[in-house]
Formats: sequence, C-alpha cells, structure tokens
Amino acid sequence: MPGSASDPSPLKLEYRCDVRGLPAHLQARFVELEPDESTRRYLAEAPQRRAGWALTTCHWACCQVMSDFDANGLLGIYPMHLLGTAQWQRLLGEHPGGRLLDVGAGSGDVTAELAGLFDQVTTTETSRGMVWRLRRRGFDGRLTDVSAAGVPDPPYATISCLNVLDRCSRPISLLRQLRSGLAEDGRLIVSVPLPFSPFVYRGPLVADPEEALACEAPSFEQGVVALVAQGLVPLGLSVEAWTRTPYLSGGDARRAAYVLDAVIIVCRRDPASASAPARR
Repeated sequence: MPGSASDPSPLKLEYRCDVRGLPAHLQARFVELEPDESTRRYLAEAPQRRAGWALTTCHWACCQVMSDFDANGLLGIYPMHLLGTAQWQRLLGEHPGGRLLDVGAGSGDVTAELAGLFDQVTTTETSRGMVWRLRRRGFDGRLTDVSAAGVPDPPYATISCLNVLDRCSRPISLLRQLRSGLAEDGRLIVSVPLPFSPFVYRGPLVADPEEALACEAPSFEQGVVALVAQGLVPLGLSVEAWTRTPYLSGGDARRAAYVLDAVIIVCRRDPASASAPARR
C-alpha cells in the first residue's frame, strides 16, 4: 500500500457491494473482483512515481491558466489505474476481439490494460495534450468531442467510456452517440465514480454540465440503480455484468496515491430497440 508519514490516511479499496436490495437482474450480474497483480504493482510503485513538490507546484501554476486535466496532459503526472487485464477478462471474456473505441482515454493508462483483448484500438480525447500522449504511446488518438461529432469510423464491437460522464458537459448526448456507434450486438462499457459529482472544466474554472444525468444517490448501490435506470436502459442497453472497483490516481507531494470508488457496467446493445433511441 502506498504511503508515507505525510499521507493523511491509507487508501481504502472497495470491491464488495451489498446487492441484496437491488433489482434481481442487477443482483445476478454483479461480479466481485479483488486486487490483481497489476493493481498491486501499481500501488507498490506509486511512492516512487509520485510528483514531488516542484512538479506539484508547477501543476498548481498551470491550473491558473488551463484546466486541471490539460495540466495533467502537459506535465504527464497523475497516472491512472482502473482494472488490470486479468480483471477485464473476468468481465469481458478472455479475448473479446474486434474493434475497441476508448472514448476519453486520457493518457492511455487505463486503455493499455484493455488493448490486448482487442484486435484494433482507437482512442479519442478533447485535450490536445492527452492526444499527443496517446499517440506517443502508439495509440490511434483522435482529437474530437464525441458528444457533438459522433463516433469516428463506426461501428465498433466494443466502446468504452471510463470515468468521463461526470466530466462531460453533455453526458446524455454522449451516451446516445456511443450507443449509435456500436455494432448490432456490440457492447458498451461505462465507468463512473460514485457518489456522482458532475462538473465540467472551462479552462481554469469549473461549471455545471449542460445536460443533467440524474444518478445522484445516497449510497453506492442506489447510485448504480439510478445510472442504469436513467442513463442506460432508456437507450436500449441491457446490463451484462457490473462490478465495484477502486479508481486509482498517482500521487503528488501531498500523498502517494488517491482513490475514488467507481462502478463499471458492461452493457449489451439490444437490436430490437435500434429504431427507438431514448428521448429527453
């Protein structure tokens, strides 16, 4: 577990979920994971990879004139971890194959654990700095806002949208575009930190999203129910599997790593609903 004498508290990694009060279809599709070798390695290396005081101060200065996210892309700090490849295989199968589109891929840390399961990978970002980092890592990085421009070069067997909806101005429009970009029997993977706390970067400032995805809830489990009911089912998506997992970020001078509580939901497109997209 990463940490130092200056860290305020150790990280709490949550994988369990109380499914007893959930709808039957969600109870049946919950997959309980545990830390894998990739997660343990990430945590073990976090103290050495953390940004020092100089880089932390530089990041603060950059955030006075640009968004936190763009500053991360510029400086190459705060590496992310969601699931290791073995954990993804628990949710998706050993090798799903086909084409993957990872929307809002950041610097590609999370994408890298998914990429080996697919035959071809395309990534998108709205940050020029992050697109540069994606291409530097060998990914096909596209600079585009999918919520407005649509999915590039559809259809895809799988589309992932991992920890993007809470920082997207038009999350409902984005979900519609993602669903329309799937192959007939394609799968959409959505991850969201819970409790849901949406806002959008406007340069160094933050603002409310233009569209409200109503999945705020008093508990993690109720947040999952709200996300499925408000965001996924109206689009003709059925839940195939879901899990609870830590969403880890590399640290800085304040502490070795940071953690959020996230849900990952794997949805299957229902071909019967193709002619009736959700309306709001």
